[in-house]
Amino acid sequence: MVTLGQEGAKCSYRDKKSSLKGELERQLIHLFTGIFFILLIYAAGDQVLWLLLSLLIFYLAISYIILKERLPPSFSTFLCRWGRPGKQNIPIKGTILLLCGIIISLLLFPQEIVYASIAVVGFGDSVATIAGVTLGRHKLPYSEKKTVEGTLAGIAAAFFASMLFVTPIQAFVGSAGGMLLESVVDLQTIRELNSQAVFRFFLNDNFLIPVFSGLLMFIIGHY
Repeated sequence: MVTLGQEGAKCSYRDKKSSLKGELERQLIHLFTGIFFILLIYAAGDQVLWLLLSLLIFYLAISYIILKERLPPSFSTFLCRWGRPGKQNIPIKGTILLLCGIIISLLLFPQEIVYASIAVVGFGDSVATIAGVTLGRHKLPYSEKKTVEGTLAGIAAAFFASMLFVTPIQAFVGSAGGMLLESVVDLQTIRELNSQAVFRFFLNDNFLIPVFSGLLMFIIGHY
């Protein structure tokens, strides 16, 4: 005979397992999205900016259509796998903000730095989250959610990926800076300082990491 407490424990275990599976799936999507954008920029050549702007408009339109419930439920559910249920009130917000960050990086930095900055957010952010969820044991002193293991794993992954495009010192500084930014960007104290909706919208690692990491690598590259 299964007691109510045992059944509750089983449900809790299933919920935790399902949540972990969903998080791993989202991070793999995030990783492959970064690889996709690197390849797209390489293949598009001089037309890359217009192509990315067109993609941004397309994603904004899709997000609006999902909000208005104009898409088939199954398709909307598939697209929303890019986000975190219950924590994201704008569909595919992460992809939209990543595109914004990439477009700004393209306007500001050389293409090799753009590739490296996408690698930082694509590989570093994904590996940091996966390592933090599966292996993390020690919380960062300033964060209840981020772990030392996740942050270090993210720095290592971002470093090796971005080193394919920039010098080792640029890769290290960009990776360390990007992952440290990722570890603080969701802190409640920072969000309270930015009470305006527009600031809260852009206070997202998908947008901030490519620009911030790119800036660090650009500065180091000129020394």
